[in-house]
Amino acid sequence: MSSEGAEYTIGGVKILFPCKAYPSQLAMMNASSGPCPECSCSSGKAPSKDPGHTKKKEDGDGLSVPKIFFGTRTHKQIAQIIRELKRTAYSSVPMTILSSRDYTCIHPVVSNSGSNRNEMCVELLEGKNGKSCAYYHGVHKLSEHHALQAARGLHQAWDIEDLVSLGRKLRACAYFAARELMVGADIVFCPYNYLLDPQIRESMDINLKGQVVILDEGHNIEDCARESVSFGVTESQLRAAREELDFMVSNNIRQGDHGPLRAVCCSLINWLQESSGQLVERGFESACKVWSGKEMLTFLHQMGITGITFPILQKHLLTVLEKEEKVSVHGREELVEVPVVSSATQVVLKGLFMVLLCLFKENSRFADDYRVALQQTYTWVNENQHEDSDTGSYFAWPRHKKSSRQKTLVHLLSFWCLNPAVAFSDLSEVRTIVLTSGTLSPMDSFSSELGVKFSIQLEANHVIHNSQVWVGTVGAGPSGRRLCATFQHTETFDFQDEVGALLLSVCQTVGQGVLCFLPSYKIYLAWCCIRDDPFNMCHIKVRGSSEEKNANAYKFSANPS
Repeated sequence: MSSEGAEYTIGGVKILFPCKAYPSQLAMMNASSGPCPECSCSSGKAPSKDPGHTKKKEDGDGLSVPKIFFGTRTHKQIAQIIRELKRTAYSSVPMTILSSRDYTCIHPVVSNSGSNRNEMCVELLEGKNGKSCAYYHGVHKLSEHHALQAARGLHQAWDIEDLVSLGRKLRACAYFAARELMVGADIVFCPYNYLLDPQIRESMDINLKGQVVILDEGHNIEDCARESVSFGVTESQLRAAREELDFMVSNNIRQGDHGPLRAVCCSLINWLQESSGQLVERGFESACKVWSGKEMLTFLHQMGITGITFPILQKHLLTVLEKEEKVSVHGREELVEVPVVSSATQVVLKGLFMVLLCLFKENSRFADDYRVALQQTYTWVNENQHEDSDTGSYFAWPRHKKSSRQKTLVHLLSFWCLNPAVAFSDLSEVRTIVLTSGTLSPMDSFSSELGVKFSIQLEANHVIHNSQVWVGTVGAGPSGRRLCATFQHTETFDFQDEVGALLLSVCQTVGQGVLCFLPSYKIYLAWCCIRDDPFNMCHIKVRGSSEEKNANAYKFSANPS
């Protein structure tokens, strides 16, 4: 491709492409339905310079220009997209990247606290123990877009590392700055779950109504959608939440709100105890039983949790999460601080209410899409471990220590969503959803799985010419030995040597490198560890859930070492 940019007119709109487009790319762009009538692109004019990024209708009503929320699977993919954005003529568009504290916290203590960053950050923001976060109070230094433009040449698109580096220099919190930049941003980059998980959307103040959502690598979206509306909680977590709610009721703290929530926890704990006798052994020291979502609704009705009572319970939960309330003092209303339950209990209650909402919404339309599992396992707990830690609680809770190496029974209640359309039902009010991928076919079944009708579906021809592609099978290696890739043969040195010699021959012939997919990690180890490695490993492509352990694709250098 040429490194020079190119200008194309698509549907009457001038598009500045970072390079000369392939014919298949032009065909895809021209196949679209044309510009939208409500933004500046419809006239071909430059966007308004109004700092509020708004324009007026003829009748005088305000109309907000929609934001673009660009979702990817990982933060690494966001970095790749930002790199490409920098190459375009649109690199100066206001943008931000949403990420967790794991990537953006610069507080010297909190950033090194492992898995407890969120709780420690909240404690500092609330000023507990007389401590606060000086970096949070410097957020305005970063959130002002002019500061980003002036410092380190960030007038162009920036990555998380750029923001964190600038945050360290200005002693300003990059995590909250990125969230504040979302207000004035035209495009917001984030992982999938920030858009699909209702709890994350709420905590990050993401409102997708009337916005444009783009999901890159869309073939991964189904699993993420199912996981975002699934939830699991242990019996010990339920008991800890019940104890804390009971403490609130006993101390006359919002009794009318904490009481019903305590009753929910008590009912679930009692149901767990009753149902544990029905578990079926599934393996060594493990047992399980699975119910359908509709069967679980029957149990919930017996607990008094129905489609009528659940909205009332939701109001109770919202109330107990408020840290302040109005009270009458000498005839005047004043805001006073009220104790709230710990972050651990909040996670339990919010997760439960999220899946209950999915079970009850739209007259229990999605009940059949859930399975509720009760699993029983055992775990060993060391002496210095605690069963239920409430470090984020307003009160100092006693911690229950376990004796050394005690074998503990664990009951896990899981709500499994089997249908990605449950999560996508929350996106019904977005302006546009765009899914992009190289492997979405067949698109009709994919659309059905998500429960979304895509009025525009485009499939592009491949950019590679047919003359450049050869598809076939290789039945023998360079020495003529037959390649039989059954389990019995793949474990032998003869097979591994023959495949290695074949790949070495290919690498010496193909000048620009080879991408090779291996059936197992064992073969890679056999070449690298058992033999002298004939290849110069220049890149490892990881596939699977564990990026450190499941490496199935490797790129070999064309020049052996």
